[in-house]
Amino acid sequence: MKMRKIFTVLMAFTLVFLVIKPVMAATHDIVKIGSEFVITLIKKDEEQARTYFTTDVIIPEIREDTPINRVTGLPSPNENVSVTIAYFDDGESMQGRIAFIWEITFSKDTITDIRVVYDGSNPFMNESKVIKEYEAKNKTNILPPSKFPFDITHIDGYVDEDILMLHYRNADLGGLLQIKVVLHNADLETLKGKNDEFYSLKNGTNALYQPNFPSPSQLVFQNGDLRYSIGISYSTKENVTVDDLLKIANSMFLN
Repeated sequence: MKMRKIFTVLMAFTLVFLVIKPVMAATHDIVKIGSEFVITLIKKDEEQARTYFTTDVIIPEIREDTPINRVTGLPSPNENVSVTIAYFDDGESMQGRIAFIWEITFSKDTITDIRVVYDGSNPFMNESKVIKEYEAKNKTNILPPSKFPFDITHIDGYVDEDILMLHYRNADLGGLLQIKVVLHNADLETLKGKNDEFYSLKNGTNALYQPNFPSPSQLVFQNGDLRYSIGISYSTKENVTVDDLLKIANSMFLN
């Protein structure tokens, strides 16, 4: 009787093991595939990335240009779902910031959906990177803005010799704020056109408002050897006023 009981228990454990083993194996497979897919995206291998998902899957956007140096895959309590965590490489010895956490749903070994659980992208890291590049190249300091006419979702920019271009965007509004910085010590009087007008910033700096330049309007001021030009696209705000531009310019001296 005792032996029969032991045999029954052993058989039960065997059946449970046989049921669990394929599930564990399947979970391991999709976790591995999810991590491989994200690594392929990071490498910008679009052709290879497409082989992992169905055509109607929306790939979340990574809004920060900082390199990603580590990807970790984890199982999910939900069936046919894996969790992928990616980390930014901030050039520090520490683990780094979390870039994103995605919940990836599979049908067999094909991705059918990606849900963003966490987005750690900070578009202002892109601003910092391009500003540092310009400052190092031209041995100067830049005044970035701290107030904006809309919430910032994207920032991009570039350095071209002594020119710095910064674009601040809101993807939902189609909004664009552009700031151009040029290494140039110019008298603003030489830039003044027929309808242009001078204003004074809160710290006493003169600023030239050009309502018809050529589109959109812009505000120009000089700080040391740098000339700043600020403009907001009409797609952001149909009637861009000088007050809109002055708020941005004044915020640049508050940092």
